[in-house]
Amino acid sequence: MTDNLYRVLKDRFVRSETRTTTSAMVGDIVKEFKGYTYGLVSDDENATGIEHMAVCHLDSEDVFFTIPVEDLEPVTVFEASSKHN
Repeated sequence: MTDNLYRVLKDRFVRSETRTTTSAMVGDIVKEFKGYTYGLVSDDENATGIEHMAVCHLDSEDVFFTIPVEDLEPVTVFEASSKHN
């Protein structure tokens, strides 16, 4: 099974309850998070009225953040691999 990959179109900074910071900068490639989001996606959608998605960095399986879908652009595996080379 392949991951759904996306290019970030707007910088995104997230501060968690543990005071660690996750960020995604314009042009970063992220993948759709496949785990439990504990309602955070729907919380953000309800709070903003904008559709969100849970994503994580390519090297992460357990640290995710939400981002508006409009701030993501789908990319192919080829595009993603050429960005990281």
